[in-house]
Amino acid sequence: MSKPIRLLILCSMGMTSGILCKKVTDAAVHRRIQLVAEASGVAHFRFKAKEADAVLLEPQVRHLIKELGPIAIQHHIPLEPIDPVAFATMNGEKVLNQVLSMLRRHAAEQWDS
Repeated sequence: MSKPIRLLILCSMGMTSGILCKKVTDAAVHRRIQLVAEASGVAHFRFKAKEADAVLLEPQVRHLIKELGPIAIQHHIPLEPIDPVAFATMNGEKVLNQVLSMLRRHAAEQWDS
């Protein structure tokens, strides 16, 4: 049994990200992908980064990517803004696809380094 993907979704306070976590988790279960999604506010990122395999920023906090980027780099995890259409429609399948793509790109970058 492989280890589940640990996804952290960040928003300003961690409330709207909770809804999206549920949608992404449902999409993962449907596709038989082991995933644990957690919602959090950006203020807690530095404490939660070590527990994540991938991090997504909701649209209302995407402007903080330059501030949060060094923390992600320090922990060797990919960090991206969530696709705004996927967020607006709460499309868990589309967000799951984004996460899987992020992880593939990150793995390839690590391999190339």
